[in-house]
Amino acid sequence: MKTRTKLIIFLLACFPGFFAFAGDPPSEEQKSSTPLLLRKLPVKKLLGLKSNTSNAETPAGGYKRWSGLKYSGYARSFTQYRVMPNFYTGNPNLTEKSLVFNGVEAYNGSLQGYQEPLLLLRLEGNPTARTFFKVEYAMDNQLTGIIKDNGGIIEGTNTAYNRRISTYRILQFEGSANTGIGDFKLIAGGGVLWHRVSPFTFWNYEYRDDLFERYPWEPEGASFNRYNQFYATQNIARDARWGNTATQGFILEAKNLPLGFGGNIVYGKTDNSGGFTAVKTKSPRNLVAGRIDKGFGMHKFGINYFNQFGFLDVQELFKIRQQIATIDGRLNLNNVKIYFEGGVGRFQDFIAQRDQEDVILNNYSKSNVLASKTPMKIIKGDNYGVDYNWAPTVMAQIDVTKEAFNVPVNLMMYYIDKAVTNINSQVMNTANPHALGTAENIGSIYDITTYYGGVTDIQQMANNRWGGYLKHEDTYGKLKVNIGTGFAQEIENLYDSISFQHRANSFTRSRFAFFTRNNGPYGNIMNIYRRAFEVLAITDTVSNYKKGFNSLDLNLKYKLSLFGRELILANYNNYSSVQPGFSAIPKFSDKAFLRYFYEEFMAFYAFRPKLTLIGFVSYEKALGNNRTQLVDANGELIVNSDNKPIADPNGKPINQRGYGYGLGFDYDFSGRAGLYVRHRWFDHRDVNFTKDRFNGQETTVELKIFF
Repeated sequence: MKTRTKLIIFLLACFPGFFAFAGDPPSEEQKSSTPLLLRKLPVKKLLGLKSNTSNAETPAGGYKRWSGLKYSGYARSFTQYRVMPNFYTGNPNLTEKSLVFNGVEAYNGSLQGYQEPLLLLRLEGNPTARTFFKVEYAMDNQLTGIIKDNGGIIEGTNTAYNRRISTYRILQFEGSANTGIGDFKLIAGGGVLWHRVSPFTFWNYEYRDDLFERYPWEPEGASFNRYNQFYATQNIARDARWGNTATQGFILEAKNLPLGFGGNIVYGKTDNSGGFTAVKTKSPRNLVAGRIDKGFGMHKFGINYFNQFGFLDVQELFKIRQQIATIDGRLNLNNVKIYFEGGVGRFQDFIAQRDQEDVILNNYSKSNVLASKTPMKIIKGDNYGVDYNWAPTVMAQIDVTKEAFNVPVNLMMYYIDKAVTNINSQVMNTANPHALGTAENIGSIYDITTYYGGVTDIQQMANNRWGGYLKHEDTYGKLKVNIGTGFAQEIENLYDSISFQHRANSFTRSRFAFFTRNNGPYGNIMNIYRRAFEVLAITDTVSNYKKGFNSLDLNLKYKLSLFGRELILANYNNYSSVQPGFSAIPKFSDKAFLRYFYEEFMAFYAFRPKLTLIGFVSYEKALGNNRTQLVDANGELIVNSDNKPIADPNGKPINQRGYGYGLGFDYDFSGRAGLYVRHRWFDHRDVNFTKDRFNGQETTVELKIFF
């Protein structure tokens, strides 16, 4: 290979600025010889190199080294304009009018968008027949790079010096070997690698999404294909990473080992082990996860392991133990498929590693457990934080096909102890506020990983809970039906709170404040990526019960032809309740602490081959009872001298209504470029909590071009 080519590749790989950006993973399509997105890069022609190669570089019938270089990527622009006559006045970044260009507010220069790519460049190739590399550059849409001025570094979000492109790198290498004892592949690098092991050990929590709003990583192709896929598969179209956990480090995969064994091992970091900028934060925490499995005909069994270890502080005074070990199996029987996973887990943190005087625990965490501001002596081996020792976890899912009983059904049951805490899994964390990546944020507004009394959707699981669901999914002509009911109960009543998601206008609400809790006029809103949750306090002075959780879902989809063009209609309904004690079905009376109803209707019409029209309507209603947080006749919280919610015979609970209406269109300039416009009208109000009120309308315009 020519020296000039090697030099350019080396410089590209060594560009400064590591960054943890969730870029697109290499799919099997992208690695194939005829990928969908990629085109061969004529490196030698561009560099003025000769096209001929030596026999040493290209043996007869062999692989031509460095001949498979490919490039791909996209450029996108995302603009939002919002008008809100009524809004949450307590947030200084919320104003009546907002115009956001690629995440930056035009009126005041504040950052009002998610960290999403404005420009993505990817170079990848196979230096040899058994090695693969990939380098990605993502240009941050908020343009908040660091520059030097008079010898000093100036950075920030509201200065005249922050409008610079931040270039971030994701560098990944792959190597494979096919040997007599098995096939091996090693993936190394970071930014971000995407992987999963098992639902309890290394996975990702999955939410339901509507199709009105778009994600920045939507794939190329005809826009209506997205809605056809949604109709055909009963699932929201997502990129290949969905269900995988982001990690940084090394992944070793092994297949076709002797006696039918296989497996994989992961070593590195996740967002919960100090994040992907640990080179800056110096976080002394890592993880190892892996799996060994063996096939028996149509069945497969495996052993899974997850261990996040290290220290909570750079002084290495406090240690953490977070471990989960399970076995699982997939059984493919006649007309019945069974998946199960069971094992144990534990979570222990703030384990002292040495004796030390005058330690102030509050300097390490703001949690209630570690709130002491008084200097104290630390004893080696003692636990000063959470001490959840080994406890069980188990789940089983049974899929019965239509051939068995003429009615296909899906049944799942689970039991997950509070000690099994892992936010990099398929389990919602409702029990452990110490599961953060940064100990300093425990108990602070930046804890967005703990959903106290979280209300889950059907097919979702939570720790400190046992439960299950029963679901039926089938097609009746052109009508697709998905109906299910879910039930669960706490194992322990740890917190007098309920966390539920506001589905109506969730994308709009989530941008009122970014990645924090205690938002909103009553300080009870938690925002995560594109979602908003409300925390509802329970005022019972005696909690001698365990909360029960129920959900009921109905999802209908229908395809027809209108004026010779395809039209897809989708209707989703959800009703959830939380009440004291277990209930097999949802509660519809005020005996429930919370009653929540949501309905959504979407329409997708292929008006022209390149033009898709989109309609959207949503409605939600949330009701509390007199045992939850109350307000007086003026909408003021009823609290005691410690500012804690208390019961009052004259108090009024939440009584909320939310509405969302939307129209939009997708226009394909070609299979690689499109314009996507959405306009939404939204309204939310609470009859009793009168400060909880906002309404307005919002337009979003996205232009995306692939290359």
